[in-house]
Amino acid sequence: MVPVYGHRYLPAGCGSFGHPVLSIHRLTDTIVYGHDLAHYIDQEFREPRVTVALWRDYV
Repeated sequence: MVPVYGHRYLPAGCGSFGHPVLSIHRLTDTIVYGHDLAHYIDQEFREPRVTVALWRDYV
């Protein structure tokens, strides 16, 4: 596993395209956080889109 950010990892292996980004916590909890690195970065670091005016002051 190649560390990406915090407890997010990319599986190591041949080829460098299309591997999912996994969140691995204590080896018992594994979740797919992105279809690939580009999708993960978009989901993790973009600004939140607020659709309810009330929450704009808090986000």
